[in-house]
Amino acid sequence: MNEKKLMTIIMLIKRVANLGVLLLVLFLLVGCAGGVITDPDEILIHAIADSIKTAIENKDVDMFMTNVSLNYSDSEGGTYESIHTIAQSMVSEIEAAEGSYGVNLTINSSISNLVVVDSTANSDLKITFSVVILVPVYSENITFETIFQKEGDSWKITSMMEN
Repeated sequence: MNEKKLMTIIMLIKRVANLGVLLLVLFLLVGCAGGVITDPDEILIHAIADSIKTAIENKDVDMFMTNVSLNYSDSEGGTYESIHTIAQSMVSEIEAAEGSYGVNLTINSSISNLVVVDSTANSDLKITFSVVILVPVYSENITFETIFQKEGDSWKITSMMEN
């Protein structure tokens, strides 16, 4: 191999190496940027908030309950069964309001202050309900201090207390 080809290959290797370092730094910066969640457990826990929102919008009690552990218990004596009853009542009330008054309900949910330690996580779960009759006429934010437990490959809510 002649010297000119060798120098060209060396320059190409240096450029690729520099590009690789630049890309690595870029990926690290994007991964550390605010609002970007990269931890698989955190992604799964944030998905619970989305699932709860969708379940309420679809008035789907079974979907709602897939996010709650069978071992659910809270300081007020709540259990999986009592949460199921509350979810059924909530759906009935939403259906009655929509049918009787032409009300549309919009829901938003979010997770904040999430701390994951091994197979347990703590967060604030905020659910916002807005009643809309052409324009929003009522809005309520409910924030729960929520405890999640990893069960197999998924996370479930094991306790909630309204803040």
